[in-house]
Amino acid sequence: MEKLENRLRQGMSLAAKLLRAEKGLPLNIQMPTLGGKQFWLDEFVFAGWRIQSNLYSGHCRLLNPDDERLAWGSYENCEQAFGAIRKEQKILQPHLSGTGEKHLIVMVHGITRSGDTFDHMRKPFEALGYEVAAITYPSTRAFIVEHAQQLARLLGRRPDIERVSFVTHSMGGLVVRYLLARAKEWGLDLKLGRVVMIAPPNQGSAIAQWMRDHSYYRLIYGKSGQELVPQVVSQIPIPDCDVAVIAGGLSDGKGYNPLLPGDDDGIVSVEEARLTNCVDFIVMPGLHSIICRQQAIISATFNYIRQGQFEQGQLEPGQFESTPEYSGQLPGYRDESDRLR
Repeated sequence: MEKLENRLRQGMSLAAKLLRAEKGLPLNIQMPTLGGKQFWLDEFVFAGWRIQSNLYSGHCRLLNPDDERLAWGSYENCEQAFGAIRKEQKILQPHLSGTGEKHLIVMVHGITRSGDTFDHMRKPFEALGYEVAAITYPSTRAFIVEHAQQLARLLGRRPDIERVSFVTHSMGGLVVRYLLARAKEWGLDLKLGRVVMIAPPNQGSAIAQWMRDHSYYRLIYGKSGQELVPQVVSQIPIPDCDVAVIAGGLSDGKGYNPLLPGDDDGIVSVEEARLTNCVDFIVMPGLHSIICRQQAIISATFNYIRQGQFEQGQLEPGQFESTPEYSGQLPGYRDESDRLR
């Protein structure tokens, strides 16, 4: 696999070099893309626009909210192109209705996934004026700390943001744990809101422990897959901020997967999802791969980011009064043993 990646890197670097213009921006043909799933890293986000870098060649591209490529070359080339487009099209920065706060919600997907994980999750937030960045990162091709470094670069390029919150799925929670632990060391001054982790392997993954030495597992899940085992995850610091956890399960003591002890979502057990000293912890029905698309999960996440609790509560005048598309009691149960307040 390493030899193949080296050849890909050499080939793509050569192609990018040959296509670059000697002066000015490289010639670009506006064309649709898949948005980058495993071989592109989001380096900058603004109101749905993204600058991505290629994992192998290092060259960058500018994508509009429809994932069409409008420029490519160096990061500076793409930054210059976006500046001109933003001025010409009068692209405005999102802000919260009522307060006007510039609040960015970063959504971080799990291993082998993409930002598409949050296609349904992002809508109620965007409707209120939150800026939502469901980022893309090469989840199988780098180590967890490298994913966190990418996220730090991205946030470091947005000093205009007044507050940032995180919504994560699966391994994305570990990436954010690493980021929050190293933020000051990396020179990042985060004005932190709240964090919701959905189905995170906070205690490591028994499945990863069983499978890590199998060749096909190593091929598919790569470097990050080797780090999902308990002995590695236990070394990732626990963030000192408001974090709430939603675990998937049937609340019957058995769960979906008979191979995992206790309740589970088919991939991560309820016990593996627990995080010491988290502010709130709830178990809700849902299979691991599709849990972020379920309306009750979306509503619980929305409520917590907005008001610090999973159930819809009494909001202050001027704040949003109900969750779009869903309100009422959430299916599931809360384990008070993991709750701080």
